[in-house]
Amino acid sequence: MCGIIGYVGDKEIVPVLLKGLHCLEYRGYDSAGIAIHEGYNLNIIKSIGKISKLEEVLKGKKRKESDRNNCGIGHTRWATHGEPSDINAHPHFDTDEKIAVVHNGIIRNYQEVKEKLISLGIKFKTQTDTEVIVQLISQNMKDSRSVLKAISKTITELDGSYAIAVLFKNEPDKIYAVRKEAPLVIGIGIGENYIASDSTTLSQFVDKVIRLKDNEITIISKNGVELYNLQEEKIKKESQIVAKTKDILDKKGFKHYLAKEINEQAEVVSNLLKDFLPNSKDPIQFNYLKLDPSFLKNLDRILILACGTAYHAGLVAKHVLETLTSIPTEVQFASEYLSSNAVLTNKSLVIGISQSGETADTLAAVKKAVSKGAKLLGVTNRADSEIANLAKDHLILSKAGVEVSVAATKTFMAQLLSLYLLAIYIAESTNQANKTTLTNLKQALRELPQLIDQTLLRAESYQEQIVQYADKPDFVFIGRGIGYPIALEAALKLKELSYIHASGYASGEMKHGPIAVLDPNVPVVSICIPGENYDRVIQNSLEAKSRSAPMIAVAVDGDKKADSIFNTVLHIPQIAEIVSPFLTVIPLQFLSYYIAEHLGRDVDQPRNLAKSVTVE
Repeated sequence: MCGIIGYVGDKEIVPVLLKGLHCLEYRGYDSAGIAIHEGYNLNIIKSIGKISKLEEVLKGKKRKESDRNNCGIGHTRWATHGEPSDINAHPHFDTDEKIAVVHNGIIRNYQEVKEKLISLGIKFKTQTDTEVIVQLISQNMKDSRSVLKAISKTITELDGSYAIAVLFKNEPDKIYAVRKEAPLVIGIGIGENYIASDSTTLSQFVDKVIRLKDNEITIISKNGVELYNLQEEKIKKESQIVAKTKDILDKKGFKHYLAKEINEQAEVVSNLLKDFLPNSKDPIQFNYLKLDPSFLKNLDRILILACGTAYHAGLVAKHVLETLTSIPTEVQFASEYLSSNAVLTNKSLVIGISQSGETADTLAAVKKAVSKGAKLLGVTNRADSEIANLAKDHLILSKAGVEVSVAATKTFMAQLLSLYLLAIYIAESTNQANKTTLTNLKQALRELPQLIDQTLLRAESYQEQIVQYADKPDFVFIGRGIGYPIALEAALKLKELSYIHASGYASGEMKHGPIAVLDPNVPVVSICIPGENYDRVIQNSLEAKSRSAPMIAVAVDGDKKADSIFNTVLHIPQIAEIVSPFLTVIPLQFLSYYIAEHLGRDVDQPRNLAKSVTVE
């Protein structure tokens, strides 16, 4: 979602802000801009499009040496209110151009506030909800004894989620900032200080950070950071060491971040296994997961809440959890759970899955679930996230490292493995599964890095087989059982990356309606792995083939039946059905990647998408 960067110090401001904006690109955006102090004025430079377009605009802006100040804020915008355009890009001025604001989030009562301000004679220039913030601050400055008072009053009048950074013309050496339900982190330097939407960005500049909580206001200057609550009372917070991420913008020789991240999946799995499952004979080593065994033994149900790719990981987890533990498990879109009345008790476990740990729908859903008495377990890639804070001692870090490309690949793989390990952990804690079954499964997981690596080495072969389908306007992906969520994930990836319409179905549902869309221009991609569902998937595939659809399969090496039926077979190494998602997803990731690349799409930053969706 939108990204914020701010700096106060002795460095030349524009290069610092641009570097910060580049670090925030992975979040997804449609425009970018900066606000800086120049002499006795505030100056805003912004542009629709990539940061490279903003850099071009900045090259044409010559600054006098006497006007150079070293305080400013920057922003990458993902549109929610108002179309992507130069005028709707952040930062935004108030009418008198004395205040500049950047904002990540959404103001739910913006229309009400806007109408109130219009009645007072304020004229708006943009269609954004953000402009009401800066205009409201300006209005409240007229009645307040201080900037802090005006910001505090403004916050009490806004309903929504937000991270806000503010510059004032009359205070050229300070940045004011506040957050509520949206991430904002302060970077502590020596003779300089920063603010940003995430600690990953700040790790490029500093070693220490302070994490803001809801309704905490900060004043950042060159030599210090002050923190206040909404009652304008000063508060103290300790800084934390931030993990360095030196290679966030390093593609390591790959053409795209996405290709790099797909190829990092064997390493991601290997690292997780090293931490949590160093050998197949010992129990899962979730030493910091403090779930009482008696609670686990008395579980009445498990509810998994997630969005997008994380939801698909949850669907796979449902299959594994119910197989190993016999505990009824349900998976819901977080956004749908917000309008449901699902029954939960103090014997229920809710698993919230979010790569960023800041997904707005997921956070709102898990809060609702906890309010009904359920215990929360969080699965996230970010230790410094809101979901990690909510879950506290009931947390699994998927440890995939920074994923720059908007489309999730290695983080999906990390979520899958984390959830498999959790299922085994619960089964071991409750003695619900046969020990031999668990040992065999753990051994299969231990073998995954080598099998994933073997699959990744087939990328060129996949590319040769796949690009012939790049001109097709629609795709259908089918699977059964544990293969069905991978069909959904594959369809999502193709839509995200190539903009080709794609649908995922349980293969048995094809003849209940979807088969009507099949013709020679609609390829069907079947996930066919030996096991209890294999023959049924083959039969459903033959039904599709009889409708003249081009047929593609993901199948194991040596599958002669698949080779004889399908036009194209994306082979993977032999693997047991229960752990097959770790391999079947890889050729389907490559399918989406190579088709999108062939079509000239922006693979790392697809249109309209954001990495971290921090608004509902």
